[in-house]
Amino acid sequence: MERKTRVPTQKRALEKFNRIVDAAYKLFNEKGYYNTTTADISKEANVATGSVYAYFQDKKEIYIKVIEKVSEKFNYPTREFWINNEDKELHNSELSKKLFKLFTKMMIDYHDFSKTFHDEMDALALLDEDIAKVRKEQEQNRINRTREIFRSLSIPFKNEEEENIFLHYSFLLIEDACHKILYDNEIKNIDLCIDKCADMIYVLFESCTDYKDK
Repeated sequence: MERKTRVPTQKRALEKFNRIVDAAYKLFNEKGYYNTTTADISKEANVATGSVYAYFQDKKEIYIKVIEKVSEKFNYPTREFWINNEDKELHNSELSKKLFKLFTKMMIDYHDFSKTFHDEMDALALLDEDIAKVRKEQEQNRINRTREIFRSLSIPFKNEEEENIFLHYSFLLIEDACHKILYDNEIKNIDLCIDKCADMIYVLFESCTDYKDK
């Protein structure tokens, strides 16, 4: 499907556009995608229903913009952030694990949406090719941004394939830990969970690099 979202450039129109997206995000978290109508969104945003359709083709288009906005708010640790806070390079297991913990904590902060929203996002990605495409783009963007960070730190991956394996599976480990902490209530000791997640990522890290602890 060709996407029809029209993002305005004028300040007043952009404010209205953002109110619609924010209202939709609130309702999708509270009521879920299927229990929210376009009329509900327009009422929550305090705009006419016609204004919604001036920017979006339908509710799915609003939802796609919402999940794009959710993804955009993740703050990636930069090389400068890391060096400024540590005043040293990433050169031993302790510092490596500390960076992995930082990623995990940032991912936990990023997951500030409800379990309803999270579960429906996963389900809709299986049912709808447009939403699946957006989720795949988000995942690839996370991998690319994280690759930039590790390359800036001169991490000696054995080759590009090993680098891709590390990035893919480390994200799976981090997301699984986040979901258990935030949604499944399986984890009582959050700090211990984050520590164990960092330990597992470090084992993967060692297997994918020519890294030697100093």
